[in-house]
Amino acid sequence: MLADVRRVRISMHRVYTVLVAAILLGVAAREATPSAAPRQQSGRAAASPRTAARSGQNVNADAAALKEFQDRLQKYLDLRQRLADKLKPLSPTASAAKLASAQESLAAALRNVRKDAKPGDLISPRVADHIQRTVAEYFRGKDGPTKRAVFEEVPDGIRPVINRTMPDNAALATVPPVLLNNLPPLPDNLQYRFAGRHIVLLDGDTRLMMDYILNALPPH
Repeated sequence: MLADVRRVRISMHRVYTVLVAAILLGVAAREATPSAAPRQQSGRAAASPRTAARSGQNVNADAAALKEFQDRLQKYLDLRQRLADKLKPLSPTASAAKLASAQESLAAALRNVRKDAKPGDLISPRVADHIQRTVAEYFRGKDGPTKRAVFEEVPDGIRPVINRTMPDNAALATVPPVLLNNLPPLPDNLQYRFAGRHIVLLDGDTRLMMDYILNALPPH
């Protein structure tokens, strides 16, 4: 009888030992699990500086491209001024006809000097991309009536061509002020104009299309 009891006790002890071992293994496994989390977290944290670096590089590249854009515009203005200085000066009381003639003479001189100009000479691809992203952000979330109001006076059927004069009968739709404030600034009567779905860089003094971005505007 005692032997039987002893065998039962030994069996129970073995079961208990197995149970304790299983519990200890479970605890160890649970304690080991959080240690993997910091490794995963550290992996994610390690990626963050790379993401920040890429973002910083993009910002720096955009800033450099926008600075180059301003430099290109200034070179154009310097050219325009040199050509204007060669024209016969107008009197302060010049008639509208003489003003129009002087404007056309300056436009003709610019066309001749820039006869080989091509898209992207003033608005580089990176600046064009920046402008398109700015325009897309402005129109994102705008409802139909608001979009229609913006494009109400935008002329259709105008295909931008460098050195072409904007037609006199084409309405020069103004860019919404909020959007204009977010676009790269333009000096000395250079203007952004909408034409169909395109954005035209216009010389306000000569009405010449200096450069353009095709399909930069949403369908309307």
